[in-house]
Amino acid sequence: MNHGRLDLLPPVYGARARIRLANRRIIFSAMGVAVLLLVLVFHARVRRAGAEDQLSIARTLAEKVIAAENLESQLIQEIEESRIRIEEWRRVALPLPIGRVLITMSNAIPEAVLLDRLQIDVTGIRTGSRRERSIDKRLLCQFEGMAPDEQTVRLLVEQLRDREPFEEVRRGFTALDETGPTLKTRFSVSFEIDLTKPSCVVMGGDSE
Repeated sequence: MNHGRLDLLPPVYGARARIRLANRRIIFSAMGVAVLLLVLVFHARVRRAGAEDQLSIARTLAEKVIAAENLESQLIQEIEESRIRIEEWRRVALPLPIGRVLITMSNAIPEAVLLDRLQIDVTGIRTGSRRERSIDKRLLCQFEGMAPDEQTVRLLVEQLRDREPFEEVRRGFTALDETGPTLKTRFSVSFEIDLTKPSCVVMGGDSE
C-alpha cells in the first residue's frame, strides 16, 4: 500500500507556485544587490569626501608653503637691497669732515668778499678701462658771492689753488653789480676735492 502524499491540484498550479517562489528569490536577490550597491555608493561617497578633505588640507599646506617661500624671497631681496644701499652709502661717505673743509675755504676768502650761495655735490667718476671698476670719488663745490673788484676774485682763486685739499679751482663768471651805492663784482668759483686720498685740512687763519 502506497502511503505517499497525494497531490490533487492540477499541474498548472504547481508550476505557478514554483514561478512565484522563483520571483520572490529574484526580488530578494535584487533587493540584496540594491542594498549592497547602496552601501558601496555610500562608502565611496564617504571615501570621496575624505579624499576631498585631504586634498583641501594639502592645498592649504601648499599655499602656506608657497607663501612662506615668497616671504623668504621678499626678505632676501630686502636684505640685498639694504646691503646695496649700505654699500652705496659707504662709497659716497665723506672721509673728511665737511665742516672743516668749509673752515679751510673760509680761511682763504678775503674779508671783503661776501658769499651768498654754496652748492656741494658728491660724484663718482669711473676711471680706467671698462673692465675695471675703480671709481674716483670727488667732492664738487661751487659758490657765488660779491667782491670789491676782479683783482680780489683772482686773489681768492690763487689762495684756494695753493691750499689742500682743493683741486681744479676755476673761476666761473664775473659781472659788475650796480644795485648798491658802490660798484661790486659778482662772481662764481668752483673746485673739486679727491675723496680717495687723504687730505690735509688747514685750520689756521692765514689768509692774505
